[in-house]
Amino acid sequence: MNTGRALAITRKQFHTLRHDPRSVALILVAPIFAMVVFGFAFGTEIQHVPVVIVNHDTGAEAAAVIAHLDKTALDVTPTSLDSLGTQRVHDGKAVASITFPENFTDGVTPKPGTAAQPGVGGVGGAAGTPPTPPSGAQIQVYIDESNSQENAVVQKAIAQALQDWAKDKGQSSPVTLQTTAAYAKDARYIDYFVPGVMGFFGIILTTLLTLLAFVGERSNGTLDRLRVTPATEGEIVLGYVVTFGIVGAIQSIVLLTTALVFFHVLVAGSILLAALVVILLAIDAQAIGILLSAAAQREAQVVQMFPLIIFPVFLLSGIFVPVESLPNWLRPFSYLLPPTWGIFALRDVMLRGFGLDRVWLDLLVLAGFAVAFSALAVLTLKRSRA
Repeated sequence: MNTGRALAITRKQFHTLRHDPRSVALILVAPIFAMVVFGFAFGTEIQHVPVVIVNHDTGAEAAAVIAHLDKTALDVTPTSLDSLGTQRVHDGKAVASITFPENFTDGVTPKPGTAAQPGVGGVGGAAGTPPTPPSGAQIQVYIDESNSQENAVVQKAIAQALQDWAKDKGQSSPVTLQTTAAYAKDARYIDYFVPGVMGFFGIILTTLLTLLAFVGERSNGTLDRLRVTPATEGEIVLGYVVTFGIVGAIQSIVLLTTALVFFHVLVAGSILLAALVVILLAIDAQAIGILLSAAAQREAQVVQMFPLIIFPVFLLSGIFVPVESLPNWLRPFSYLLPPTWGIFALRDVMLRGFGLDRVWLDLLVLAGFAVAFSALAVLTLKRSRA
């Protein structure tokens, strides 16, 4: 083996890289981008979970327990109306409603005993009685169990507050919790995870398929031959919309069938509505693929784009980490990603059983993305023709 020739090839490769800004950017920027997003997405605990506190207690002990709640983990809204707490959970504006009964203080306060009476000359005396332990009290927790991570945060915060409160009083806690599920009773993590996977694959696979197909047609001249036909740019994009809308429908059927057969995931709402969400995501994805194809002349360049496509979707759209737990400065970027809205809608349909009347806004946003991206794709094709 000739080391000189091997080193000459090494120099040649570095010379090639020096004249390929896209590859240099991928080598230097992609790791930084990935580490920053991974760090902020997975390096922070879930915080500011919205809960409603309904305090009917006429004494001071419920307020003492509430004061021990972790205000970083929970975003507390106080009210005196049971209906308001329940409604906010139903509307998805709060994860839980925590209700303290009117007699909470009485139930957690020991009853004092009586002192012994010596009597007079040994006559009329009476033995004293020891303090009576507290009879106990119950806190009502009405909780949305569709998000197992946020559910765990709420349960942990309540348990810790009761433990700290009892420690301050120097007694064991006589409080019990009665938990009622608003949605997704006994839901598992996989029930929460599967809608995210559907949204993720709905956007990623279709974007990559469109990119590869479009760049392939450009490189082999098929796109140029298509343009000399009477077909307009709008008709070309519409053809892709129909194609990958059908692909999205097939993907949603395969994913749902697999999840139901092998993992018995919870589907509380309409499967057809869930499929519609995946179809809209596929339409968004194909338009994004056409837009990105303007920056890729060869299939190899598509691979270079892959990290820039997959990392934001994977980490910021709520697949693993709730969007609400992201840092405030990073959270707005999540709402610029179509999968975020698709995953919101899929979880509402599959876990909460929401119908079209409850997820219409998510669908409208997805449709808006589809129209905007498709229009931009048409403009991109027209500009490349010019």
